[in-house]
Amino acid sequence: MEKIRKKIKSFVKPMSAGWKGASIGLAAVTVCLCIVQAYYMLGSHGAVDMMVGAVLYIAAGVLICGIVALAAHFLKKVPSRYMGLCAGSALCLLFCFIVPPQVAGMVIGVIILLFSILGCLIYKWAKGGYKDVSKAKKVTAMVTAAATVTGLSAGGFWLASDSGFNASAVNLQELAPAEKFRAGLQDPAAEGKFKVKTLVYGSPGNYRSSFNQSGSLVTKTVDGSAFVENWSATRTSTLGFGPDAMPLNGLVWYPDGEGPFPLVIAVHGNHLMTEYSDPGYEYLGRLLASRGYIFVSIDENFLNTSPFDDLLILNVLKNENPARGLLMLEHLKTWEAWSKQAGGPFRGKVDMNNIALIGHSRGAEAIAIAAAYNRLNAYPEDGNIKFDYHFNIGSLIAIGGTDQQYKPAGQPIELRDMNYLAVHGAHDMDVDSFAASNQYQRIDFTQGDDRFKAAVYIYGANHGQFNSVWGRKDTVGPGNKVYNTKQLMSEAEQQQAAKVLISSFLDATLKKKNEYQRIFQDIGYARKWLPETIYVTNYLDSQTTLISSFDDDTDPESTTIPGGKLKGQRLLEWKEEKIKQKHALADISAVRLGWDRTKKQGSPSYTVTLPPQGIKAEANSSIVFSLADAEDSRKEQELAARIDLTVKVADKKGNEASLPLSSVAPLLPMIEGKILKAPFSSAMPTKEPAFQSYGFRLGEFQRVNPKFEPEQLAAIVFEFNLTEKGTVLLNDIGIRN
Repeated sequence: MEKIRKKIKSFVKPMSAGWKGASIGLAAVTVCLCIVQAYYMLGSHGAVDMMVGAVLYIAAGVLICGIVALAAHFLKKVPSRYMGLCAGSALCLLFCFIVPPQVAGMVIGVIILLFSILGCLIYKWAKGGYKDVSKAKKVTAMVTAAATVTGLSAGGFWLASDSGFNASAVNLQELAPAEKFRAGLQDPAAEGKFKVKTLVYGSPGNYRSSFNQSGSLVTKTVDGSAFVENWSATRTSTLGFGPDAMPLNGLVWYPDGEGPFPLVIAVHGNHLMTEYSDPGYEYLGRLLASRGYIFVSIDENFLNTSPFDDLLILNVLKNENPARGLLMLEHLKTWEAWSKQAGGPFRGKVDMNNIALIGHSRGAEAIAIAAAYNRLNAYPEDGNIKFDYHFNIGSLIAIGGTDQQYKPAGQPIELRDMNYLAVHGAHDMDVDSFAASNQYQRIDFTQGDDRFKAAVYIYGANHGQFNSVWGRKDTVGPGNKVYNTKQLMSEAEQQQAAKVLISSFLDATLKKKNEYQRIFQDIGYARKWLPETIYVTNYLDSQTTLISSFDDDTDPESTTIPGGKLKGQRLLEWKEEKIKQKHALADISAVRLGWDRTKKQGSPSYTVTLPPQGIKAEANSSIVFSLADAEDSRKEQELAARIDLTVKVADKKGNEASLPLSSVAPLLPMIEGKILKAPFSSAMPTKEPAFQSYGFRLGEFQRVNPKFEPEQLAAIVFEFNLTEKGTVLLNDIGIRN
């Protein structure tokens, strides 16, 4: 007891008069200001509540003071050299664990603690430090050693294992029964009739000899110095060229046939500069070439991250996305010349009126930049740099795409009359929010044109497996081991999904095989060829007249089309908002509708009244809209938790007809992508709304009630009478003719 008293006394030894006075002064002003603040914040609750609140707040401050003082006291006993080593180790380990900060901090802290204890115990034992100590200290050391080794073993197993959470119990094949989807479509991922030939091209003096082989085509370099910032001298030294001489390098897979064939150019995103990404799309190149496309995977690796040339993170390349887009257009310019070159291998074989661009990651943003630049006459950041491209780019495909890393003249990229497909994995561990859905939202159509856009969200797909070089790991080094890979589909499955979606989209948009458009209107039409998992698809086309997109004003009762009316009844929630993705507000507007029939009598509903002049509609027209479950707590494994509702129509004569939402497709719960291993699975947001499009033919309502006249459509009602409570997000209500 005396020993304990002495230790406490040594810890709280008297301060000098000066320090004691400083302490009293600081404590006095703190207490006074806390009481004043308590008066303003709690005074209206009465004097007792005010004083209780002030005392509790001050007590919390005293407790924190004690903890800090205690920590400082013990830190005084820690050698400064060890403290410096801890700081240096933490900084170095940050480069090893490029993961969310809160996870990195925990993992690094545990590593420093356990290996420090282990090193201490081993070194003291080797030096004979435990020979003459008491039995109690020996036992303590042994217990500490056992606990440390156990902790290190468990941590090592945790890092090394492919552990995580089981895959979803729901899949497309269960949700889309075969008898409903008999469209007679041919497998879009099946090898085509053409023999595939290959070829490479590149600029002279290439930093990659593979592009300057005997027989390869020769291209000019491009001055992109105005389109990129912070290009280092070491990068120039490594590559052998600067930003004023960027090469045009490409790998080509093309059909052995007369042509002309549509041209598809694909570009990778950011990866290690010296781990070349362009060969990673060979699986797409060979498939599409066999099916009658010229497929080019271009090299932009020299714009990627290079820790050696960027001095780790101290001198990184900046704002290079404009250069990524520019180079795509320069490749197109080269192909245009080859399509006309007498005696060349591609004379008359390239259909320059049918061009598609595919981009992965930052490459997905690059294709939007290229499409925007393609329609401009000058560079938005410098009007003195003129553009003269104007190619017939008809289709864009974004895979795991970034968005708004670059804004031309400070504005988000908006595109018009462009076919667009966005594909994203729910378990993307790099671009973890569905960022390309924002670009999807910023694509508009001229009414009556023949275009469409689609977005597909895939459970179990990650960022890297869409590229064979990138693979199953979405970050660099040991940090990969904190991610949950158990839920991931295999690389073969993920690439099969990409083949089906991309081939279908290109056939529909470049070859005008409109039957493949059905796959994006309802993914069930591809159930025979897609791997078993969940797919959430959104769709909109230029044949649709939008009644309400919820992004035109702040009035919750007005429609986008003039003269219409929106009305909610017996709803707990009714508000228009920008939807929240995992880390930010999206560019997507929707109306949030929440209900609980146990709290309000009658059926909650949301009514869309068309303007008096009506909208062109007939029996073959469809009511279309996009819907997302907004309940974070709902589990995709809980099949019974899926929301159902009634879609009702009324004509001008008052004739009504109703169909359940589930007659078209079930509304899937919000997909949960736990991309971090336990116990960190909730350290990052795991869910975000993914919109699912619906189409109800007016002729189907007429079958329910023959008196209903589609041509006289007056109102659409969403009646929440089939599920007791829930919350949904609704947008893009329209009529598709």
